[in-house]
Formats: sequence, structure tokens, C-alpha cells
Amino acid sequence: MRQLRTVVAVEGATDDTFFSQLLARALEEIGRERPGKGFDVDRPLVFERQADTWRTFAQQVLDQKPRLNLVFFHYDGSANPDREAAKSWVPMMGEWDKVASGTGADPCFVPLVPVREMESWALADITLVNELAGVDVTTTGVFEVDLLSKVEKLTDPKRTLAEALRSGTRRKRRSRSVHDYLDTIARRIELDRLRAVPSFQAWQTDTETALRRIGFIE
Repeated sequence: MRQLRTVVAVEGATDDTFFSQLLARALEEIGRERPGKGFDVDRPLVFERQADTWRTFAQQVLDQKPRLNLVFFHYDGSANPDREAAKSWVPMMGEWDKVASGTGADPCFVPLVPVREMESWALADITLVNELAGVDVTTTGVFEVDLLSKVEKLTDPKRTLAEALRSGTRRKRRSRSVHDYLDTIARRIELDRLRAVPSFQAWQTDTETALRRIGFIE
């Protein structure tokens, strides 16, 4: 069985905690359920990056041995994904074309673009959020609680997630940071619920297209 080698470029430690676990699960499911010979998935490598270090990141990708199959490039969609793509995706791909020219390296790059932020994806499974909070957060005064059924409409999903996870009555839950919960959410979130979020579904569609291109699924 072929080994799928991936990397995800993130902006910080919080993204690392969430995305590396979540993407591994989603890729494993694709390998099981889509036609083809199947593939094994290593947990994605994670490269933290800064907005102005496109060349450094491109060189990191190029230097990986054995070569990578997929590169997931994360940036937040904010309120205007097209604007954010022009600021992040376009210069990254331009730099990759320069660095990789003539090397024969040809991993598939896939945008990883939550709208507005990663925390909106973490809020997609409200049943899990309620369990972790120890209360039905939809009955509380959590910021923009009325938008939890449409998480991409949240104007500040970081705030909403933090307030949701601290809304329970148990003191020890209130004292924990949001970061403490992200690994659990990434491991347990229902992927079917997450696929109801358009930006996650777009990531999965782009990923499956890339996997077909490189022959991992049919």
C-alpha cells in the first residue's frame, strides 16, 4: 500500500494542534472510502511560517526526502477569502514556481482556508462542544450564540469558542485555555458535521481532486 506524505503550513502552535490531527483523520477516511488501492497516512508534517517567508517555506518543501505528495497551505479566509488568497496563496505559489523550477518536484498544493478562522471549524460539532463545556452552550450568553448553526457567519469565532468552552458550571473547565481542548476536538469531531461547513467541504473537494491527479484514488 502506498504511503501518502503530506505537510501543512500553519501560522502558529494552535493551528498545529488542530490541523495535524484533523487532516490525518480526514485523509484516512478518504483512503478508506474512495475507489482505488488505498493508502497509508502519516500524520502531516507541520511547518510554522510567517507571512513574508514564502521562499523559506518553498525551500522546506523542496528539501523534504522522500518527496512530499500533498502540501496543505493554511491561511484564514477572514471575511473575504479572495482578498486573503491574493495576500497569501498567490505569492506562495509564485515563489514555489521559482524555487522548484527545473527540479522535477511536483507535489500538489491544496489551500486550507477556514472561514473566518480555524475556530469556526472547531465549533461545527455542537454536541461535542456541549460535552466539553459541560452545558448546552446554545442556552447560554455565549457571543453570537444564535449563529452556531452557521459557524462561518461568526464575526469572531475565537471569542465564541472560548466563551462556549468556559460556559460550563465546573470551575476546572473555566480555568483551562481553549488550546487545551483543540487536540480533543480534532480527534473527536464528527467529520460529517464538519462537511456541512462550506470551507471544509471545499478543502475536501480540492484534496480529493489532488489525490486523483497523483494517482492515490480513482
